[in-house]
Amino acid sequence: MAAAFTGYAADGAAIWFNPAGLPLLEPRLLQGSLSLSALRRLDIEDAVVGPVSTEDFEITSSPTLPPFAVASFALGKPDAKGRTAAQIAISAFQTYNEELSGDIQVPDQLGRTNSIQFDQIDRITYFGAGIGWRALKNFLVGLTVLASNRRLSHNETISFAFGGTPSPDLPSPPNYENARQVNRNTQFDMNAWYLSFRIGLMQLIGERWRVGLMFQPPGVRVGGKADLRFELSDVDARFEPAPSESFFFEENGFDSNSPIPWELRLGASYVISRRVVVAADLQLVGPVGEGSLIENLPQIEGRMNISGALLQTSTKADFVWNVSVGTEIEVTRWLFARFGFLTDRSSAPSVSDEPTDRIQQASVDRYGFSVSVGGHKDTRGLSVGFSGLFGSGTGNGIDVREESIAAGLGFRRVPVKERIFIISIGGDVGKTAEVIGEELEREDDEQREEEEASPQSVEEQSVDKSVPLEQGTLDMSPLGAEEGQP
Repeated sequence: MAAAFTGYAADGAAIWFNPAGLPLLEPRLLQGSLSLSALRRLDIEDAVVGPVSTEDFEITSSPTLPPFAVASFALGKPDAKGRTAAQIAISAFQTYNEELSGDIQVPDQLGRTNSIQFDQIDRITYFGAGIGWRALKNFLVGLTVLASNRRLSHNETISFAFGGTPSPDLPSPPNYENARQVNRNTQFDMNAWYLSFRIGLMQLIGERWRVGLMFQPPGVRVGGKADLRFELSDVDARFEPAPSESFFFEENGFDSNSPIPWELRLGASYVISRRVVVAADLQLVGPVGEGSLIENLPQIEGRMNISGALLQTSTKADFVWNVSVGTEIEVTRWLFARFGFLTDRSSAPSVSDEPTDRIQQASVDRYGFSVSVGGHKDTRGLSVGFSGLFGSGTGNGIDVREESIAAGLGFRRVPVKERIFIISIGGDVGKTAEVIGEELEREDDEQREEEEASPQSVEEQSVDKSVPLEQGTLDMSPLGAEEGQP
């Protein structure tokens, strides 16, 4: 449903979107999801400016849909309808999992090929525990405590030659003498631990409405370290004597950061009929001030970032908002479908279009959809989903001409387009619409039984049948039917 879950909380994802919805779940729930196939394509226009040409660049990777697993258990003695006042849940999942690699080949006017090779692995994993409590008949509260760990590994090798003349004494392919040769090698690894809290509220309004709120204060840094190894060799044989610079830097234990901003989610869901539920969310994410992944990292004057020329280290972020809408439809009694649309706007701060000496955050606003189909029987379910995201904005291009690097103008803003497609499999599907339909029928049956048992006349009974149901009597959980029923 494209993350339209704050006012819905129909499955184990409530531990993330709104823990107040946990008491509405099945008393015992085990749920998970995993990607089957994924493709990410990043098209960067005018990505590389070399001595003889300007080239576009395409990065294709296979990110995995962050795995998600949750187990939930009811606390206390259930009431006549099988509901308890409180429910706890534990979960482990990833919100980000990306692997990128590339080999950028840059020919020069002498026929040589300069190169930039890199590979990067970036993952954010959460471990959480949550509790939801039905404080009042129609009002629920919840709290999730999350420990997050970001692991980032970046390796990069750069080799460039400038100037020179072909050497007649060396065999082909042509070799050059009296040239400048620059080689850089970077190995960077970091992990950062943060603690965050998600506070949820939910109000049940009548038989069909839910309204939810989730607030997350800024995360609290618990710890984290970064290790860096950097080598640089720069020899310019065009001059006599040949000037040269050589640097070697290796240090472990830098303090690392990966700030978590405050977040506010507002959502509502409405059951149109026993077959259809619709939901919508508004997400607000707060800004993050100036900062870096690594604290107190020394730099070499006149050189690119020693933690990686292609590694973006700023943690600054602007305020951003996003929306999502979704629906769940019961196709048959055992077959369900979900659809959703969402925005994923970038929180990257605005930057100048002028060339600079540091790589900066890409700013790509994305829009996407999700669709899934699932079956459910005897409290067991399986769903298969497909998601797509399409984005455009600006990213980083690199200018490897000698004069640009010498002037500290090696990076430029260039147009970027992004596409992401994911096929996933899930361990369960929601059944809120069917459960509410069953509850409505059950209420009707109970009312008819009461009317038949009352001493009213037939004429009075026919009038009483139009009396609306009492508000707040429905269990809107995805598997909220009596235990033993599907």
